[in-house]
Amino acid sequence: MASQQYSSELEMANSASLSVYDGDSAYAPKIDPAKDSQLYMDAKQLSQRSPISQAGVWILSWLVPGLGMFSEAYWVFSVGNLKGIFRAEYPNCWKSYSQCSSGLINSLTYTQVAGIIAGQITLGFLADRIGRKWGSVTTASLMLIGGILILASAGNSPHGIFLMYTTCQVIFGYGVGGEYPIASSSAAERAEADKQLQFKRGETVILVFAMQGWGNWFNTMVLVVLLACFHENKSPYHTSHLNDVWRISYAIGLVPIITMLMWRIFFLRESAVWVGKRRALKATGVNSRLSLIKFWMWVKLYWHRQAGTALSWFVWDFAFYGNKLFQSTFIGIIVPHASLKTSLEWTLLNSTVALVGYYFAAFTVDRAWMGRRRMQMIGFAWMFVLFLVCAIAYKPLTHPSGIHWFQFLYFFSSFWGQFGPNATTWLLPGELFPTEARAMSHGLSAAVGKAGALVAGVVFALTSDQGKFYISAACGLAGVLCTFLFIPDITGLDLREGDRRWIKNVEGKGNAYYGEAINPRYLSVFERYILGYGRNYSPAKEMEIRKAEVAVLR
Repeated sequence: MASQQYSSELEMANSASLSVYDGDSAYAPKIDPAKDSQLYMDAKQLSQRSPISQAGVWILSWLVPGLGMFSEAYWVFSVGNLKGIFRAEYPNCWKSYSQCSSGLINSLTYTQVAGIIAGQITLGFLADRIGRKWGSVTTASLMLIGGILILASAGNSPHGIFLMYTTCQVIFGYGVGGEYPIASSSAAERAEADKQLQFKRGETVILVFAMQGWGNWFNTMVLVVLLACFHENKSPYHTSHLNDVWRISYAIGLVPIITMLMWRIFFLRESAVWVGKRRALKATGVNSRLSLIKFWMWVKLYWHRQAGTALSWFVWDFAFYGNKLFQSTFIGIIVPHASLKTSLEWTLLNSTVALVGYYFAAFTVDRAWMGRRRMQMIGFAWMFVLFLVCAIAYKPLTHPSGIHWFQFLYFFSSFWGQFGPNATTWLLPGELFPTEARAMSHGLSAAVGKAGALVAGVVFALTSDQGKFYISAACGLAGVLCTFLFIPDITGLDLREGDRRWIKNVEGKGNAYYGEAINPRYLSVFERYILGYGRNYSPAKEMEIRKAEVAVLR
């Protein structure tokens, strides 16, 4: 009897959560999805606005939520951009290591990534428990504190300066780590809650993520402009000017963080999807926490998806961050003996090419002929081909007669990296898991990805320039195979179907779910042919069950 009552409550909770956006259930909280989408107006008001107003509202829908990823890239990628400036300003630290230990200098990147990994795991888990707004405010606060401390890095010696600089990178990295799962989950849920965006979910999420590309671009541009303003166009450089350049660049980087924090404190609404699911469950007396039993159910149902998203992200970050860490080496091959400003200008060109890739991804990912899975496989395949060509033909390509082909291949790989795995590895973990575990799952995948960046830093340091391209090509091939086996394409699938399937399984009646979440077209190769998840798919049976649920609720 108790079991039947518990089952009934779960059915009612799930049905209520499914209808929270339609207002069909007495259990559903009264939530205005338009508020959560941060558009300030409902669909009727929006349709009455001029095309210019509509365009402005559309831009704000991803510009403001994307400030976190903008700041992440501006500050995280600045470490690579500033290495040349630090070498010129502090040669005894960065070249001879007479005033700073090599361990301290080499640990700079690793400590930052370690902080990011910790934030991705812990803040991603907490965001599923406490809420998206709380998580967003927390990440912005940590980034602001860390940013101020990085800007103020000081000491009695260069060693003291970089000891503080490195330590503060951990604080900033911890906040950035939380931004990954929270921003992706919030963007996916914002699209799910807004009927106008339901069929543009991938576009909405990737447009938020594309702000990462702008952050990287603006940081590089700011450094180029500042070097020009101080007339530091070639060696020898004035160390006081170089010190002003990197500190001013960080001061400018604080502006979007402060703006983001104020917005999130005073204007950001809690995710309607997250609130709706929890209130609907509480209304029926069902425990909305991710208990140990639910955790093991999550492992049983989604371990392969977690493995697929995590491994895909690992091989992507291995190649991507490995190349970012040693970008100066590659540019040095293209432009030997380049000045600081010239090196940054080439970096800016690479960032521009990559930025175009973000928008190609955003505007095609929801198309039936593309989708998430195909986009990721194509991007990885191009990585494999382009880097393999660079590796095999390394000597003729690096000869002066072939350097322009080398330049084209390297930059073209940046385009396909963004128009592929960089966008999809961030998008997919926010879609493939139920609401109760969405941010946690995204955080775990992102953490494994960042571990790839750590490993790349070690491996690339021990590898020849030609060997780096062979390794990057191998990562592309591994990404294709991992995506083919473990990644489903849920383009067009309502995320609420995933929640419905999840609750059915938590109830112990997984075999009684016949809906779209187990439609073979939305399953991975592993799920279809090894696990056989699609065998129960029956739209007719699912329709009968839903009619019965609606009748009970009314």
